[in-house]
Amino acid sequence: MFKRIIRLAGVTFRDAQKNIKTFGCEDIGSFALVREPENPHDPNAIRVEVAGFFLGYIPSKIARTLAPLMDAGREFHALFMRRNQSPYHETVGLMVQIVEVTDEKKVSACQ
Repeated sequence: MFKRIIRLAGVTFRDAQKNIKTFGCEDIGSFALVREPENPHDPNAIRVEVAGFFLGYIPSKIARTLAPLMDAGREFHALFMRRNQSPYHETVGLMVQIVEVTDEKKVSACQ
């Protein structure tokens, strides 16, 4: 089973800073992992989002391993771990745990 704790990459792209400040909290809980095979910078790109709001990317070294698993039909989510924020800087980051969604978890979520 694939399970990793990571710091998101690309948190300064697009609206990620605003979105992390809004949605990067324990109350949200989990985030979607979305493949971007047409990404011109990385064909293994996996973006992290919540309700369509962009938060960042899975680092390329990990995406290289995770993308083929997703392409083969396996499902994964990113669980909130913590928001990285310094009192001296405005830039924030997000640490998540990537977990595979198993059939057992899918069944229990529907009950």
